[in-house]
Amino acid sequence: MEVEGKKYSGYGYHGGGRKKMSESGRKQMQLSLQQEEIDFIKEKASEAGMPVSRFVIQCIESCCKC
Repeated sequence: MEVEGKKYSGYGYHGGGRKKMSESGRKQMQLSLQQEEIDFIKEKASEAGMPVSRFVIQCIESCCKC
């Protein structure tokens, strides 16, 4: 009987370990907000015709002048 090599990497089970970075190189970030704040941000992003992530970045850039 021939033993095959591992078909997984990580901590001993399939899918274990760190997730690979997405093709685009994007990462996720999580914020804790009140529902009213979430609704406000989504509404303003929609009015600006942008995805929420792009809207938030542009707001921060214009505010901080980084």
